[in-house]
Formats: sequence, C-alpha cells, structure tokens
Amino acid sequence: MTEKCKNCGCVESRVVADAKTLGLLQELQSGVFTCCQISEWADEQRMAWFEATQEDSKFGDDVTIRSEFDEPEVELVPVRSRRQQVPWYRN
Repeated sequence: MTEKCKNCGCVESRVVADAKTLGLLQELQSGVFTCCQISEWADEQRMAWFEATQEDSKFGDDVTIRSEFDEPEVELVPVRSRRQQVPWYRN
C-alpha cells in the first residue's frame, strides 16, 4: 500500500494508526486484513463510542446529587515532619 488506497481512498498513516488502535497491526502488515477492512472497522468503533457517549450524556443530565452523598468538609491537620538523621552531620 503506497500513499493512498485506490479502493477506499484511505491514507497509509491513518490505516496504521487505526490498526494499532484495534490491535490488528500485525495482521495488517502480514496481509491478513486489508486497509479497507481496517478503516471500516475503525469507523464502526468510532461511531459506537460516539453513540455511547451521547447516550451517557443524556442519562447524566437526569441525575440529581443527593446531599447524603456530599463529601465531608476537608479538615487540615498540622503534621510535623521528621528530618532524617544523617550520620556524618551533627549539630
């Protein structure tokens, strides 16, 4: 595969990146799968993730936070740090 595929028009660098993302780089390089198949599967994955995030955002708008789940107020407590004793350094 040179710069662009004549069948699907995808660029080599994009197909390699998609194959790495899908975990199919070896299969692409050995010729088990074509660049057209890889790009089609990557597009399907992108669409599935996009649709899933859209669905999640719909449900997130409906959720109300109850006061019982609020985090308690943070308290700062003074802590005295101990210096490590160095044998060759004495007062």
